[in-house]
Amino acid sequence: MVTREPLTDLERDRIADAVRLAETRTAAEIVVAIETDSCEEFDATVALVAAGLIAIASAAPLDFLGLTETMVVAVQFALFAMLATVAASSRARSVLGLTRLPGSAARRAAQKAFDELGLARTRERTGVLIHVALAERHVEVIADEGVHAAVAPETWDELVEAIVGAAKAGHLADGVVRAVQRCGEALADVLPPTRGVGDELPNAPVTR
Repeated sequence: MVTREPLTDLERDRIADAVRLAETRTAAEIVVAIETDSCEEFDATVALVAAGLIAIASAAPLDFLGLTETMVVAVQFALFAMLATVAASSRARSVLGLTRLPGSAARRAAQKAFDELGLARTRERTGVLIHVALAERHVEVIADEGVHAAVAPETWDELVEAIVGAAKAGHLADGVVRAVQRCGEALADVLPPTRGVGDELPNAPVTR
């Protein structure tokens, strides 16, 4: 699936510069990750197998109705086709209530990104992930144990609101830059820079 890049090169550079500047004020390692595709996880293979089993199981009730063998096969095929279509269509699953809540899917994606991008492996456990799930319109901030206890939850809410508000107005990069700046300000006093520890993680936003 080809997805349009959500940021221009100039916007990526602006975010990277904001991260670099924020990290001169704090020991935290800030990473921005942007999910361009839906975070929804749905096992289509399992769904297709289930559709097939349901279609097969429908044979007995159909026989009871007195349908001919040809008619039974036709109904089974139609039933399987309908269920397979539902399995393949995220929109259809959403209408039928077969998807998880967007926020929960985005949170799982954020935690996965936190682990995969190395934020849990910084020297002082000071990783901070700002995760933006575009399809779900969801922003999640995850801080490692070296940061989490030192910052009030309201601070992370401010970061989220900065991005959400700007994104709604079509200015995603502006919101991310403001969130990164606010993150650096909030951590400057409670988590100042540590001598001898260099830049451990990339400053440029990661598009996934």
